[in-house]
Amino acid sequence: MMATATTTSALSASAAFVVGMAGVASSASSSSPFDPHWSLYPKSYSAPYTPTPIAINGDINKSVWQSIPFSKPFDEIRGADDAPPGTRPPPTCTTRVKMAWDADFLYIAALIESDMTVVAKFTERNSPIFQKDSDFEVFVDPGGSCHSYKELELNAINTVWNLMLDKPYGDGGSEHSGRVANPGDEQFYEVNGLKTATKILQGSINDDDTSTSGRRVVWSVEIALSHKDTLHAHPWGSVPANGSFWRINFSRVEKQGDVNWTWQPQKVWDPLAGRVMGKVDMHRPDAFGYVVFVGQASEAGEATPPSIVDPTWPARLAAMNVYYAQVAYAEDHAGKYAEDVTDLKDLVEEAIVGPFNVSIDSDDESGYVAIIRCTAVGVTAKVTNERLLTIQRDADMAIQR
Repeated sequence: MMATATTTSALSASAAFVVGMAGVASSASSSSPFDPHWSLYPKSYSAPYTPTPIAINGDINKSVWQSIPFSKPFDEIRGADDAPPGTRPPPTCTTRVKMAWDADFLYIAALIESDMTVVAKFTERNSPIFQKDSDFEVFVDPGGSCHSYKELELNAINTVWNLMLDKPYGDGGSEHSGRVANPGDEQFYEVNGLKTATKILQGSINDDDTSTSGRRVVWSVEIALSHKDTLHAHPWGSVPANGSFWRINFSRVEKQGDVNWTWQPQKVWDPLAGRVMGKVDMHRPDAFGYVVFVGQASEAGEATPPSIVDPTWPARLAAMNVYYAQVAYAEDHAGKYAEDVTDLKDLVEEAIVGPFNVSIDSDDESGYVAIIRCTAVGVTAKVTNERLLTIQRDADMAIQR
């Protein structure tokens, strides 16, 4: 039995910001019903195009990187407001990244400073680095679908672990990698174009002498992520072009996971708390930040607010609001999802969902597709019970900041 329920909130075309593909916006009002959405826009880093491929050797002070600024320092994974006392990184443990791109690769440079022991014991490829070692991680979801996203982990001696998540663990997803499967197996995933290098810039690794005072270890990471590897089994994403963007986040893990610092806080809607909250969970791709592909080094860096934004962000945010509401509803109803959106009224945030028409297509309560539509601006977002998030846009219309 298929059931469809719809709730409608009026959205005046005169109140909505509309943007054409050329980026020309118009509005009949100084305020927008999407202001609450834009206030929650994640971090964004503008990565410049490099006409010459970057040689990956761990040297992040070479000339090609000099004109590209670092990101702001990482913070506790839950964000400053939700981080428990004592969990945020001190000034002696700063982590920053910078990025660039060309037709074949996304380039990443990271500078990692530490006042604690930098552990690097794993030497075998596709070892679970975070379980023991000081760990730098990259997560990329090029299409913003929350499915088939890629993860790279590496330690200070350049041991790497590559994996693909078919969907988040919380939605029944599983690891695809050379760690859990062999070539030819369904669960096997391996990269072909990846290039990585690390360099110890100051201090020494695996120093267990706790009596050492004023300990300082600095190491660098340099990565070239092949677009072909990143887009493998990912039909929702596309090769970078000037002005396009991917979802991305970075994590630094220390002390076997007790320390977790990220570039973009992993903050999502929590229906039971009634607010957006930070979570200790990197496998929420909907919380990732953005890398924007730009043309010139003069445009590079992390700006607030960013000059280029994802015009479908409000629809994405509303879809995920409904998704988390359904998760909470199912937990309270023996695993069954709501068939009527009105059943979720106490679990969604009206300011986020209100500007959209929302309907739920359900199949015997075992699954659903939530459809979030704004006809005035021509954007439709769909999210399933497995967190597959897809977007449809009418030809020249989208919601602008």
